[in-house]
Parts: sequence; C-alpha cells; structure tokens
Amino acid sequence: MATATANYQECIDACNECLADCLACAAAMIGEETKNDCPKCCLECAAICRACVEVMAIGGERAADLCRICADVCEHCAEECSAYKHKHCQKCEKSCRRCAETCQAVAA
Repeated sequence: MATATANYQECIDACNECLADCLACAAAMIGEETKNDCPKCCLECAAICRACVEVMAIGGERAADLCRICADVCEHCAEECSAYKHKHCQKCEKSCRRCAETCQAVAA
C-alpha cells in the first residue's frame, strides 16, 4: 500500500493545492456579482479533490475512477474561473488545470 500511495503523491499534492485554492476563491467571491457559477463550482471541486486525496491516501481500489471524475470537475471549474481576472480566480484556474492533468495521469 505504501507503493500505491507513493505513486499517487504528485496527484495528492495537486489535489490538496486545488482544494485550498478552490476554497479561497469561493470565499473571495462571496458577495461578488458573478457571471457564472464560479463560487459553487469551486466548492464542488474542493469537495471532490478532498475525496480524491482520501481515497488515494489509503491506496483505494477506485482511486483511478475517482480521479477521472475529479479531472472532469477540475476542468469545468477552471473554465468557470477563467471568466474572471481576479488573482484568486486565476490562481484557482491554474491549480485546477494542474490537478486535472495529474488526475488524468492516475486515471489512465
């Protein structure tokens, strides 16, 4: 199991970064007029990233399946955040794209 967790480490790190950036973005967008569902999308993305980290950390059998879903959610969140020029949205977009990339690698 230690080997499985080691193989997931890059993805775990990307998911944790994405989780933090999504929560920060959602918090910063509270009370802002929005063009889309950015805040809600960020909260959803944070939740799936958290679940992904937990499953990878235990070397779960369904980690690849969950990573496939996480990659899709992260890509959608990145698109939502790309509509804004706020620093927190740009940071969130970047970490979502990185997370999607690492999750796709695990899912492959």
